[in-house]
Order: sequence, then structure tokens, then C-alpha cells
Amino acid sequence: MSKWEKVTLGNFIEQIRGVSYNPKDASITAKPGYVAILRAHNIQDEGLNLNDLIYVDRSKISDQQFIKAGDIVICASSGSKNLVGKASQAYKDMNISFGAFCKVIRTNKIYAPYLGNFFKSQYYRRTISEHSSGININNIRNEHINRLQIPLPPLEIQKQIAKTLDTVSEMLAMRKQQLTELDNLIKSVFYDMFGDPIKNTKGWERKELSNCCYVNPKKSEINCFTDNLEVSFVSMASVSEKGDINTNEIKLYKEVKAGFTYFYENDVLFAKITPCMENGKGAIARGLKNNIGFGSTEFHVLRPKNGISNSEWLYHLTALPVFRDSAEKNMTGSAGQKRVPVSFFDKFFVPLPPISLQDEFATIVTKIEAQKSLVKKSIEETQLLFDSLMSQYFDE
Repeated sequence: MSKWEKVTLGNFIEQIRGVSYNPKDASITAKPGYVAILRAHNIQDEGLNLNDLIYVDRSKISDQQFIKAGDIVICASSGSKNLVGKASQAYKDMNISFGAFCKVIRTNKIYAPYLGNFFKSQYYRRTISEHSSGININNIRNEHINRLQIPLPPLEIQKQIAKTLDTVSEMLAMRKQQLTELDNLIKSVFYDMFGDPIKNTKGWERKELSNCCYVNPKKSEINCFTDNLEVSFVSMASVSEKGDINTNEIKLYKEVKAGFTYFYENDVLFAKITPCMENGKGAIARGLKNNIGFGSTEFHVLRPKNGISNSEWLYHLTALPVFRDSAEKNMTGSAGQKRVPVSFFDKFFVPLPPISLQDEFATIVTKIEAQKSLVKKSIEETQLLFDSLMSQYFDE
């Protein structure tokens, strides 16, 4: 808990509304006389993302609406409760503005980097979440921000706190970048060893993917299980877009034997619905209780065929953008809930590399995954440190 007196934030800041414009005033490409506009999706935990911008006629933007060093850009309105309130700070003056669903917090009364860290605090996120509910859209009104209570130590202490938190944040960002680079290394090794699966640069025999693995094995082979057998349960939320899988939820076989997808240790899970499929959800099933898992029916299960394929090759093949794009083009169903049909695996032809080469790839991946585990542990430890410091400085 902070030891400094808390003040009402509204007495120390200015709130600036975003730019309103008609679609006819906007362009998706830069052109003379137009200014780039940030929207809600450009506000990321890691900072302001300058990809996928739109451009608006300069005449629609006031001088005050240009982002300045120290400004905190907030998503003020969104249909997603998780997105509303998200904040990122600008570290330099920018010839960029922000849209009507966003707002800027600006101050010359509080050390800007200290204030920027306050907007990462659990107190801020929790309080804003409580006040931002709308009927069809979630909104942050000016009074929601103005009423926030912030500990206000002397200026030199603000600077020390900001420096400490920024140092830990940089360490966290560096660790996450290391993890990304290791993921990219695996992708690079895959292409080096197996070539482009569409162009078949290695010249291997092409086969239907369904002939390289078993697709959605039948439940008839699990009739020998006893009702009180413990198995892992894997929901869609238990699988990340990075291929991580949480197998900690344990259920009895009698609780899951009807109505759920089943799989074994080392089977590959592939999300078949929108938007999870497009977001790259998938994993190798590992760490299962009794080597058996049940889970979301929104997964396809791909089981390697002995002597033909292995899990690492299958998983990284199905994680490739080219595979995801092809799967998406073959989806069936309504616009709101499309699915990748089982028949897609009969249509998708892949160059089949020798199992010896697949095994060599798996050995390399295992070594890289060991490095990833060390980095993930470091990320967890650094995140705990950051959270502890944030609680110490800002929480009630």
C-alpha cells in the first residue's frame, strides 16, 4: 500500500477528446494534407502500435489533438470490456492524432512517466472496469478519470519510482522479445529443413494430410476406460496462440466421456472455429493426466502415424500462416461461426519429409523449447517483481 497522500487526479490533468470524422474524410493510405490517426487497436500493453493506421484530413484536427511527449492515450469506448480503458504512453512528440473512441490524458503537474505507470496499475484497471459498463458499448467518461485517486510523492520520488518501474518493464520486454526470437528460430529451422510446403522446394512426394496422420480418432477405442479414471480437461481457453497448453484441470472419465473431444499424449490440437483458428490456436498435448485428455469439441485432433509423421512436424506445419490461410478459405458454416471441416485434411496436400528428418527437427525443437522454458520462468519472475512494485506504489 502506498505511503503517500492520495490526490484526486482531475485536479492535475487535462483530458482531450479524439478526432471525429466521416468515412469520406479518411484514407487507408498516407497522402498529402492528411494526418495519421490512432485507434483503439493501436493501444497495446507494450506501447503504441503504429501499424494499420488510417489518415484524416488535417483540417479536421486541432493543434491540441496532436500527441505530445508524455501523453497517455486511452481507449475510451469499445464494444469489448477488455479493451476499454487500455492505455499506452507516448515518449516523444508525434505528428499523429487519435480517433473519437480514444482520449488523451495530458499533464504538466505530475511527472509524466510516473503518471504513465499509474495507468498500468491494477487499481486503475479495476476501478475503470467497474465504471465503464454501457448497454451496447463500454464507455469511460471524463468524471471516471477525474475521480481516480493517485498517490503523489515529491517530484524526486516520482522520478525514482518511474525509473525503477521502467527498468523492470524494459527487462520484461527484453525477455518477451527473446521468446519471440526463439519462436521465430523454430519457424526458420522448419523452412530450412522442409522447405515451403506449398512450393515443395525439396521435391518430396505429396500426400493428403489425412494420410499423414489420424484425424479425430474414434471414441470407440476408449471404451476400456473406467469411469473413475482421472484425465486432463483442456478448454479452448487453456490453449494459447503461442502453442502453450494448460493441462492442470483434472476430471473423471465419467464426467467427460460424452460430448467432448478426446486425445492422447503427443496428439496435435488444431482450433477449427473462428476466430480461434485464425488467431493460431493449437498445441501438442503434453503433460496429460494418465496420458489422456478430453476437451473442447472446437478442436480437430491430429494423431501422428508411426513411421510416417511426428508431433513436432505436424504441429508446426499446421501453425504456418499458409496452412491457416488455406484452412480459412475452406471453412464452412455461417459468417458468425465458421468451421474448418474434416474434409479439408483430405484436400490439403503436403510434401511428406522422411521421418528421420522429422525426428531430427524434433530434437532441435526440444533444445529450443528448453531455452524457451528458461526465458518463460524469467518472464514470470520479472512479472511478479513488477506486479509487487506496482502494488507497493499505487494500490489501495
